[in-house]
Amino acid sequence: MYFSHDEYVTRWGKVSAAMKARGYETLLVWQRSAGTYDRVGDVYWLTNFKTYGTGQDPASEEFGAPYTFSAVLIRRDQEPELHIGLPKTEVDLSRVVCGRVFCHEENMMIGLGNYLRTQHIEGRVALVGDDILPGMYDRMLRRHTPQIEWVSDEMFLLGPQAIKSARELEAYRTGGDIATRALSAAMEALIMGKTGAEAAANAAEIIVRAGGGYHRIDINHGPATEWRLLSNDLYGYDSTSPAQGDMVRAWIYGPFFEGYWLDPGRSGICGNCPTSAQKTLIEGAAEIVDGLVAMAAPGVTTRELGRKGALIARKVGYFDHPQLPIPLLGHGLGTFLSPHVIPMGENEYCMPGTTIYNEPLEAGMVMAAEVFLTHTGVGTAGFEQAFIITDNGTELLTKTPMLFW
Repeated sequence: MYFSHDEYVTRWGKVSAAMKARGYETLLVWQRSAGTYDRVGDVYWLTNFKTYGTGQDPASEEFGAPYTFSAVLIRRDQEPELHIGLPKTEVDLSRVVCGRVFCHEENMMIGLGNYLRTQHIEGRVALVGDDILPGMYDRMLRRHTPQIEWVSDEMFLLGPQAIKSARELEAYRTGGDIATRALSAAMEALIMGKTGAEAAANAAEIIVRAGGGYHRIDINHGPATEWRLLSNDLYGYDSTSPAQGDMVRAWIYGPFFEGYWLDPGRSGICGNCPTSAQKTLIEGAAEIVDGLVAMAAPGVTTRELGRKGALIARKVGYFDHPQLPIPLLGHGLGTFLSPHVIPMGENEYCMPGTTIYNEPLEAGMVMAAEVFLTHTGVGTAGFEQAFIITDNGTELLTKTPMLFW
């Protein structure tokens, strides 16, 4: 096991304290299987449990998708319970860390609902993963728990997860090293004029050989980079090659190591001989991201970072051209993206209540600074860096060169 038993006990303590602060006595956390990275980290973060399911099991009220979904039930100040739809003989529970494991073999949703009734769990129950269960299964669970008022609180765990432990930061450093080597390989291939598929393959080989994982390798090049945020290819890449002088972008995102998310990106020019306008654009985008990393520190809010970042953005022409519709400059990182969002100036990219702008950053948080900068007729350059907030400022995780000339 990468994390010790004591690590999980500490996490449970953080969650219990957060439940008390929110007035919750009971919390239920859903997760999909290891076959998808759609919020896969929450049950894993709490219990070290994952399944081998594809996440694509056919929907059926008969068996309730036992290979796909799992849940953690937490009653305040008690050890978490893991609830699964598979028999114990079909899963490896030797590394699972929790109080008890309950297997609802006949039907996960009905079995869990019956268990909640027999335990006299009623009234308000906090729910994380409201976006995980398909409607069929959600309706089944609700039919069998009429005594419960389910309170969706999708951001709840992101508070306890915000400040990483020493061991989590080591996992992030390992993930950062993998991401650095993979992104460098993808960019070098694109600059040499290799196909998008070859660039993605070079990156994927590094990630997989290191024992890591990814969600998507996004390769974009040519004129479409000006108006398209990321590639719209089915897999994020295809077999076409950039032409000499084309803008190229590579973005890799996913749970690089132990389920911890990174999504770094870089831009460059095929052939590595930029025009004056291309050089100005790419260096301007890099300057915004570098400036944000340099300014981040404990006590600084993401709102303050956004204001300072907007000053750099103005200097490099951000407000002189139409931009892609994503006015943010970064976000927090964890088992997925966190609500600490860096806005572009006073803009607020996400819906109120789902983001944090005005709480100070703290040492131990992991953040990303990013930007997409468009100069009309030249293209759109994008960069993203990941870093740890330290007592003295920042520690860079993604060390792929920002500029390749």
